[in-house]
Amino acid sequence: MSGRRSKSALRDFLLAEEPEGHAVILPDPRASAMRQLGEAEDEALDTIREVFTGTSLMQDKAKVSRILQVRAEIQKEWSDARDSFLAIGRALLSLEESLTRTEWQRLRQSSERLFPFSEATATQLRQIARAVDSGRLPREQCPGSYGTAYQITLLSDAQLQAAQERGLIRPDVTRREIMVLRRETRLLADAPVPRGRIDRAALKDERRRLTERRDALRASLAQIEERLRQIERLFGNEEG
Repeated sequence: MSGRRSKSALRDFLLAEEPEGHAVILPDPRASAMRQLGEAEDEALDTIREVFTGTSLMQDKAKVSRILQVRAEIQKEWSDARDSFLAIGRALLSLEESLTRTEWQRLRQSSERLFPFSEATATQLRQIARAVDSGRLPREQCPGSYGTAYQITLLSDAQLQAAQERGLIRPDVTRREIMVLRRETRLLADAPVPRGRIDRAALKDERRRLTERRDALRASLAQIEERLRQIERLFGNEEG
């Protein structure tokens, strides 16, 4: 056999009745989900066919179904991870609005005592949530990794436009791709403000982003300094 099938033929092949005495490959509800293959599944089947060109894998219903099953499961978990860190970021923004400036600073300084993450991480999560809610980073295009999403929020408007033109604002973009873009477009980030009318809204947004980045760096530096002090104390105890 050539190993190639049309989409409709492959779908019929995957959804065919199992012979008596054989176990159903996918348990419900995954089995019923397989019977509602749409554009996403068609695209996945095309990708699987390309990846495994020259092999007989496409003739093995169990293997194709298993790949589709794992793909769907991973995509769901990836999407859930994104929704989770967005929810945390939004919760932190809401908390910031409800506290006085002094109370908020106290909370930030003791972030690790109250939450399961550092202040640096909290700053990143707030910045991502703000970028998504403002529309600067569309939710549907937000990566499942908060570290990657945060790198996108650090892009200047010119860099963000360059990223969009290169097709880098997408859920599966990698941190490395964004870092490479930032290095290659550093001049865009440092470009002087054009003469004429000042875009106050853009400047306020940039000021907020730079302030949060500065605060995150300060928090990271404080952690480093505290660790260095701990190491010095350990050396002192050992010598004593």
